[in-house]
Amino acid sequence: MVIENYPNQRKKHCETGTLLNMLKYNGFDGISETMAFGIGSGFNFVYSPFLRMRGVKLPMFRIRPGLIAKNFCERLNIGFHGLEYGHRVNQSMRALDELVDQQIPVGLVVNVARLHYFSPVVNESNFNGHVLTVVGKEGSTYTIADSDTRLTTDDYVYLDEEVMRKSRFTSGLAAPHGKMFYIDPLPKDFGEHLDLKPAVIQGLEESCRRMLRVPVPFYGWTGLNYFSKSLKMWKVWFSEKLIGFILLWIYRLIETTGTGGAGHRYMYADFLNEAAALFGNEVLADCAQLMSADADLWRQFSLDCRRYMKSDNITLKEMAELLQTIGQQERQIFEKLDNEFLKPLHALQ
Repeated sequence: MVIENYPNQRKKHCETGTLLNMLKYNGFDGISETMAFGIGSGFNFVYSPFLRMRGVKLPMFRIRPGLIAKNFCERLNIGFHGLEYGHRVNQSMRALDELVDQQIPVGLVVNVARLHYFSPVVNESNFNGHVLTVVGKEGSTYTIADSDTRLTTDDYVYLDEEVMRKSRFTSGLAAPHGKMFYIDPLPKDFGEHLDLKPAVIQGLEESCRRMLRVPVPFYGWTGLNYFSKSLKMWKVWFSEKLIGFILLWIYRLIETTGTGGAGHRYMYADFLNEAAALFGNEVLADCAQLMSADADLWRQFSLDCRRYMKSDNITLKEMAELLQTIGQQERQIFEKLDNEFLKPLHALQ
């Protein structure tokens, strides 16, 4: 049985795309993907000692999969149900089937390398943070709505039950542990009197807190500095082969898996432009321009990762200095948002 008339439009980012298609299915089509990303506080940077691959600390450019949708729904008073199953594979598959039988679209976090329909499009990394929607099941085959922009049509795709099971319960970095979510049906008049301003403010406050005030050295703009300093030492700590492997992983993370770096910064710049129009505020418009320039720097960093792998006249020291510049730029942007928009706004209340 397949849910009828479920939208499957291509979007910029898998999680916000999944969320917007869910909202549209429930009758609300009045918000942009970038606004959903900003309200959901999708902007982030972490360089945690607890995230490692082959002994190398890894940068993460996004918040945990599913958290954008959760934040967005909570801030707009939409019923959100997030479920995670650890290693209870059979229980999670039964729960998924029960929801689909009830004609409820279910968002899943999966390992993208298991998805055969990506193979003609791009050679994917072993990445555990892709989000898609299950909209039906016939026998042992699931019907999938995947909003990834690289897919060439809006057609559904199909996954066998065993493939679905494996993709939901892979091991490794940020293993999905069967994570899934769904939302409650929306009132028919949901969008008629919707005021986005309080939700936008909450989204900005959370992003400012993450980038400026988390009291650990590997979070936000200080995490970027930490990453910069570590990168300068990679030649001493790691083999050239391992450095190339990690830089390839970072390049793919930024450029091909849609999980952060330049792509998220461009989305956040568009969100700030929309927020500027909503509030009629020049500070937000100025920050949008700064964020677009910051996204350009991230694009340059990802290209430098490729240049280094090809021995194309780039050094880790130069790449580290670019990261330091990015860190200072992002600090400037969020301090401006915090001091020149949020604090004056609260002072008037």
